[in-house]
Amino acid sequence: MSIGSIIETTPGICGGHARLAGTRIPVHRIARYHQLGFAPEEVLGLLNSLSLSQIYAALTHALANPQEIESALREEEDAARHLSREQQPA
Repeated sequence: MSIGSIIETTPGICGGHARLAGTRIPVHRIARYHQLGFAPEEVLGLLNSLSLSQIYAALTHALANPQEIESALREEEDAARHLSREQQPA
């Protein structure tokens, strides 16, 4: 099995961002856990529908494509800020 078969990008799924094949789990989510200090085995405990090889493939992709991951994380943070502002009372 090659890493290329574990990571896929499909327009309209996960915002078109790289994700683990056959799931709706974007690579940048795994990368965020890694940035927060979670070991791959700990991520496996959080996302137990995945295999350890999928987590390592996501981390490999993230490390090989840092600009892509940072952009996706910024988009997610911007969306969260926007939603937070909408939820605040006027």
